[in-house]
Order: sequence, then structure tokens, then C-alpha cells
Amino acid sequence: MFHANETCNGKGMLTVKNGKMNIHVSLAGKSILNLYCGTASDAKTDEQNWLHPTTDTVTYEDGTTEQVFGFDIPVKKIDQEFDLALIGKKGIWYDHKVKVCDIVKKN
Repeated sequence: MFHANETCNGKGMLTVKNGKMNIHVSLAGKSILNLYCGTASDAKTDEQNWLHPTTDTVTYEDGTTEQVFGFDIPVKKIDQEFDLALIGKKGIWYDHKVKVCDIVKKN
């Protein structure tokens, strides 16, 4: 299952650069190894377009820190569901639907 880290209040950071949107999401651990914008069946044969993780450091309320995986995910439209497949340590691709919504602008 695909969850944003609790330190991020279940949210990601949306950025827009040169007219393209990406959302960076820090996950709850390091068990998701790659993401793919599309379906699991397409991901299996399109390795060149797999999204690779970053290593993010998150800080919990008690002050402890942890290194987790994060991903930069391209977003075509706000409030529109899209396919996002994931593969974890078991080596199996899973289909998910995600939607970027409830945008809060930060200055």
C-alpha cells in the first residue's frame, strides 16, 4: 500500500517548474522500491520509465529521525485520478489509483 509518511500529515509537496507539475512524497519506510506512472502490466516491460526513490530524512514529533524512501511523481492534472503502479521487496507490481487534491499554496 502506498502511504505518505505520518510526519508529512499524509501529504506531498507539489512543485511546478517550466509548466510541469511534480509531487514529492516521502513514504512510511523503504519497502516500496520503484513506482511507475501507468499500470502494473505496462511497468513490467518499461523499466526505463520506472521512478526511482530518493532517500529522505523525516523527523517525528518526539525528535527521532528516520531515513525513508521518497518519490518525485509527475502530475498531469489536479483533482484527476491516475494510474500509479508500485513494486516492493516481494518483486510484484501492484496497480493503484492516486489523485492530487486539496492544494495549499505556500509562499
